[in-house]
Amino acid sequence: MNRKLSLESAYDLKSPKDNIELYSVWAETYDMDFINEMQYKLHFSVADEFILNGGEGLVLDVGAGTGALAQALLQKGKFSIEATDISEEMLKIAKSKNIYKRSFLSDLTKEIPVENSFYDGVVSSGTFTHGHVGPSSIGELVRVTKPGGLITISINEKHWVALDFKSEVKKLNNYTRNYTLKKISIYGEQSTHDHKNDKAIILTIKV
Repeated sequence: MNRKLSLESAYDLKSPKDNIELYSVWAETYDMDFINEMQYKLHFSVADEFILNGGEGLVLDVGAGTGALAQALLQKGKFSIEATDISEEMLKIAKSKNIYKRSFLSDLTKEIPVENSFYDGVVSSGTFTHGHVGPSSIGELVRVTKPGGLITISINEKHWVALDFKSEVKKLNNYTRNYTLKKISIYGEQSTHDHKNDKAIILTIKV
């Protein structure tokens, strides 16, 4: 793969195949290259919102990557967490941290290989960005969540607008209790890269 490993590479993803290709070679250095050097903090915000809204029990970490969100959750409480991601290499890094009950591959543009109403909660940080995962995938997250459960996911603000997530989210009123939206910063205040001012929408759904 000749593509330079960077945030721009991730934003340029157009298909599941692109995603698998990029993260297969980025997995081993992802924590240092992206999370640390770019002062990525979105996973902490998602964890905080999930806990603030009463998230508990068996949780699915969607687009788990190397496990940053699960680590943020476990720093603040006791959870049983399962991981799913499209990248086998990213999941290998996550599994090595011994933070997940189990992990499995899945493509969010298709059906998650889990039965209906299986999890008490679903979380995701950084998966709904500029790549191939659009608003239609939210229905799958609702499907695998128990009635009374909680979903907390982040969506890049520009992605939110470009793919009209707002219309899809409005449909949630037909089959969930309610939802809330919160805009937050993706990166730390001391970050200096070109995307330092990027924002994300944290969507919290009470199923």
